[in-house]
Amino acid sequence: MAVLKPRERLVYFRISEDEFHQFVSVCEKEGARSVSDLARSAVQRLIADGDRERENRSIAPKVEMLEKLIADLTAQVQFLSKLLQPQNGSSAGATREMVGGQATPGLTGPSEQTEG
Repeated sequence: MAVLKPRERLVYFRISEDEFHQFVSVCEKEGARSVSDLARSAVQRLIADGDRERENRSIAPKVEMLEKLIADLTAQVQFLSKLLQPQNGSSAGATREMVGGQATPGLTGPSEQTEG
C-alpha cells in the first residue's frame, strides 16, 4: 500500500531511560506502533485540544448572550400568560394591557371578537 502523506521531517528530543520505559508502556496500553507514533499522536491531541479551547472561549460570550435572551423571553412569556389569565371573574380577552408602552389589541379573547 502506498503512503499518501510521506513523513519527511524529523523531530528529535532527549528523554531519560525511565521516561523511555514509561513511553513504551503507554505505547503497549494505547496500541501505538512506536514511541514516535505515540509522541506524534500526543502532540496532535494537544493541538486539537488547544483549538477546541480557543473555539470554546470565542463561543462562551455568545452562549451567555443566548442564555440572557432566553431568560428575557421566558420572563416575557410569563408576563403575557398572566395577562391572558382570567382576572376577577372577567374573561381573559376583556382585559387590555400595555406591553412595552403600546396597547396590545392582539391580546383579545373570545368576548372581544366579532363574527364576520
